[in-house]
Amino acid sequence: MLLGGGTLVAPSFLLQSCEEEARVWTSLSEADIALLDELGETLLPSTEGLPGAKAVEIGKYVVQVVNDCLLPEDQDTFLSGLGNIDAQSVEKHGERFEDLSMENKKVLLGDLQNEAISFQEEQKGMEEPKVHYFSLLKELMVTGYFSSKTIVTEGFAYHPIPGKYEGCIDFDASKDRAYKG
Repeated sequence: MLLGGGTLVAPSFLLQSCEEEARVWTSLSEADIALLDELGETLLPSTEGLPGAKAVEIGKYVVQVVNDCLLPEDQDTFLSGLGNIDAQSVEKHGERFEDLSMENKKVLLGDLQNEAISFQEEQKGMEEPKVHYFSLLKELMVTGYFSSKTIVTEGFAYHPIPGKYEGCIDFDASKDRAYKG
């Protein structure tokens, strides 16, 4: 009799544990760094000779900038956008963004890029156009990546200032590249 009651409870317990629910953000914390690192690595992956966004700790940068530098309305846009990314990930793939395959991450971010482009087109001609959350996310990722110490010193032909001024010199494309990528 006890055995029969246990089998009736077990299936409903197993089904409940399989459902993912989208998260809702009211602020960013250290717990969100992993998600932001995954978003950054999808947008700016490591390549031969250059680290990806995760290696330059883009998540820490984004958390700090969003919490300390963005206006409250831009923070709200960003946080609701993270919720939207999570909701679309769960809805389309049944998993959180961090758990998706790289291919599914790229497809999801490609869809968001198309959404952001359409949103920007709708904003043209408006007196105070709004920014799409994905555009804001990309701007923070790119700014943080290219201003990180690692990329500035290893990815660019880094010449510390002060240096001597040479006004008229020939440019040699094989060795005078501004960026390694």
